[in-house]
Amino acid sequence: MDYTIRWADMAESRSTGLRSLLRSGAISTLALATRPRAEPTLRVLYCHYVFDDQVASFERMIEYLSNIGDFLSADGVLAVVKGAKKLEKRSFHLAFDDGFRNILVNAWPVLRRNDIPATFFVPSSIVSADERTITDYCLNITNHSDVIEMATWDDLAIAQEEGLTIASHTRTHARFREISGSSARLEDELFGSKADIEQKLGSPCRYISWPYGRITDADEASLQCVQRAGYDACFGAFRGRIEPGSTNPFYIPRHHFEPQWPLAHLKYFANGGMEGK
Repeated sequence: MDYTIRWADMAESRSTGLRSLLRSGAISTLALATRPRAEPTLRVLYCHYVFDDQVASFERMIEYLSNIGDFLSADGVLAVVKGAKKLEKRSFHLAFDDGFRNILVNAWPVLRRNDIPATFFVPSSIVSADERTITDYCLNITNHSDVIEMATWDDLAIAQEEGLTIASHTRTHARFREISGSSARLEDELFGSKADIEQKLGSPCRYISWPYGRITDADEASLQCVQRAGYDACFGAFRGRIEPGSTNPFYIPRHHFEPQWPLAHLKYFANGGMEGK
């Protein structure tokens, strides 16, 4: 065994853990000093999963958000972006990426009980895929430590009937900027995922979020292709709030959170923490 490499890995792990701990403490401290803006605001919040042991934490987060603002549907978000809907009070939109079934089993029932709309962005070729495809997706594409059960088209059809908006996360969770040089690949991922969802679920697929979500993960060519494909809006994962009438509908910011995070972190981002970073 190469003990030099092993000790180096352990040192890196400790360093990463320390950075994470310091960041967590800093955000919790900042949350105490961050207060909501007086004027109405709209922010999109999103996460990737809600596992069985995270339901109670997720419910607490939803309760907090419900106490400080209203929830809009994806259509409501677009209306605000276009200036067709006036914001009367502090508002949020809730979204989920990656297509994991635990969203439908654990998160969606909480939202339905509270009459909260949401959007589920799914990679269409991974939905109802074979075991090998799902394993590769979980371990090598979304980089989870274990294989997570994916939603099926039947699952999505039921949830859509119940009011959940089903939208595209490309076909294979492709990074926009890495495929933008190939018009055929880009069109397959963007046009193709829209067609998959519309064929399987029988209703228009109007929205897409770009995988990985950072500003640098999309480029002009890919976002132009989104528009050609016929989507009405495109969501990223860079932090920011929506400016009514001026935010680009194909460049909508979102605040990332996960249900295991401290509630103080959600409060910080819901109040605009790290916007523009």
